[in-house]
Amino acid sequence: MGIFDFLTRGKPAEVAAARAERRPIDGRASINSAANAAVAASALPTVAPAPGPGSVASAPVPVELASFSPIRASSLDPARRQAITKVFRDVPRPPRLMHQLLSPDFVTNASSAELADLIVGEPLIAARLLATINSPMYGLRSPVSSVDQAVTLLGLDAVRALCLQYLMITSFQADTPARQLVLDATWKASALACELTQRLAQGLGIPDGGSLVSQVVLTFLGRLATAARMPRALLTQIPARGLLARVRMEQATLGLMSSEIGRLLMTDWGLPEGVASDAADIDWVLVTPYRTLEPVRASRLALCYISARLGERLAFDLDTGLAQLDILQDDDPELYFAKRYFEHPALSGLPQQLREPSLQEAMDRMRLASAPAPAP
Repeated sequence: MGIFDFLTRGKPAEVAAARAERRPIDGRASINSAANAAVAASALPTVAPAPGPGSVASAPVPVELASFSPIRASSLDPARRQAITKVFRDVPRPPRLMHQLLSPDFVTNASSAELADLIVGEPLIAARLLATINSPMYGLRSPVSSVDQAVTLLGLDAVRALCLQYLMITSFQADTPARQLVLDATWKASALACELTQRLAQGLGIPDGGSLVSQVVLTFLGRLATAARMPRALLTQIPARGLLARVRMEQATLGLMSSEIGRLLMTDWGLPEGVASDAADIDWVLVTPYRTLEPVRASRLALCYISARLGERLAFDLDTGLAQLDILQDDDPELYFAKRYFEHPALSGLPQQLREPSLQEAMDRMRLASAPAPAP
């Protein structure tokens, strides 16, 4: 039996029912009923948040969101968790440079010169970095000829994020044009989300923006891994856009949503536990009320989450720019809980930041500089 056969095994009727109900296949092996109830309870608010600065009007939890109970990798039966990890174990591990770039000490203390020295030691990454910076995506008036100059112009966090993306690119290859389209769309969404995260963190005065950018890069890891490794038949079943629809189908077909698969992969790669947790927990904002989290962590996760969701939307629709995305008026279930996080003082100005002309122009330039993403 193949490993994906193990993950999706079950009678046809059981598989069909699982997909219809958006529950994990073979729930007995995935999570016990008590844990499932705990997850469901933590996912739904018991008291509507009190209105505050930047908050949105109280509204019932959308039915499709209320009916989704996500599963954490730690709740899986050990054999099933090991089987999922095994699927992705043959993904080439990123070079040591990724661990260096993600080191908390490096993120906090590294100088531009130290970053440039690291990049120069990886000629292929350095070449891709310079090619991207000199592309229309950044609209520079004069060419950049060195990594030192690139770091000076774009900043340490932006260059580090680009390097992290390229290091992950080397780990995932496509065997079909359809798979390549999904991977390309995910890379594009990641790049846009990282740019948004960096600019919003600066505009809002949120400290340690470099670690936030790292979290956003890594939050796309599970999506890349599933897109690169799952059988073609499953690939066509996973919605290309819309987080809620996508994670429900991922969980129904694979037993976990992709962010939890990313958590397993990051752990297997030996990344620090805190790094893996910060990245994997971003997508949990989908089902997590603001008041259930420590406030500072809540604000940081929400900023990353909103950037990721907007990055995906901009990647998929070249006819829609940031100026056309009104997050406060958007009733998509994937933003239901996220908008409540604007009660945090650090995020109360986020909607206004998204309306800044300079940010909108920068995002328009980036999204139009690359090829269109595939249709859903």
